[in-house]
Amino acid sequence: MNVAWLWVALGGAAGACARYAALLWLGPALERSALGSYWGVFAVNVAGSFLLGLTLGLVDRGLWPEAARLGFGVGVLGAFTTFSTFSTDLDRLVQRGELGPAALYASLSVGLCLLAAGLGRTVAIWGRA
Repeated sequence: MNVAWLWVALGGAAGACARYAALLWLGPALERSALGSYWGVFAVNVAGSFLLGLTLGLVDRGLWPEAARLGFGVGVLGAFTTFSTFSTDLDRLVQRGELGPAALYASLSVGLCLLAAGLGRTVAIWGRA
């Protein structure tokens, strides 16, 4: 077995636990706000996006080893929030000046994922009948 898989798996377990802990900690404090429990997910997504951007920048500059991209980036932050990956992919397109593809990627990602979520919910409801 390639050791990279182990780093991703261990990081994923840690990231999933960190997400759960963050939501437990943030949830009660934020439920009284306008968006209720959604603020916890929002905070996790923003924090994860920042941490993935930081990780990729440090790896790209040679300050962190490539293994950090897998163990921390894919593993920990991939389980903590997948929105961070979307955000940094979009950022890379923008940084390269590929604004058309960036707009298409953002629009299709949000639009089609929202449609897919609704379709999945609808299919689940059909299963109850």
